[in-house]
Amino acid sequence: MKKISVFLLSFVLVIAFTACNRTKNTKAPAEEPVKTVVAEKVEEPAPPPPPPAPVLSPAEMLKDFQAYAKAYGEAFNNIAKDLKKYQELAKESQKRVADMEKIKDKLNAKQKQDYQKSLDIVLKVNRGGK
Repeated sequence: MKKISVFLLSFVLVIAFTACNRTKNTKAPAEEPVKTVVAEKVEEPAPPPPPPAPVLSPAEMLKDFQAYAKAYGEAFNNIAKDLKKYQELAKESQKRVADMEKIKDKLNAKQKQDYQKSLDIVLKVNRGGK
């Protein structure tokens, strides 16, 4: 009886060992490195360009600059009430003056005087009111 028990135990161990080896062998190929698939980038269409700025005559640009100078001066005087408005206008200062300098030669004598008054306001505000 002991011999049969030992024989059965040995037989069961061999079967168990074989079964374990088979599961390891079937898992082995799955452990190979997985090939990664690189997704292609989909290019988003570029946003449409902004519409071109309308071309203004020198007289219209002067009126626009005068309105800007007035608003800029008022924003400086009320800086404590609305700092954000002043900062937005201050960012535009150099560009607006440069644009007006480009068309300065196209202005008549009266328009040049009006431009100089508005420019003085802008420059005074840029210097801190001095």
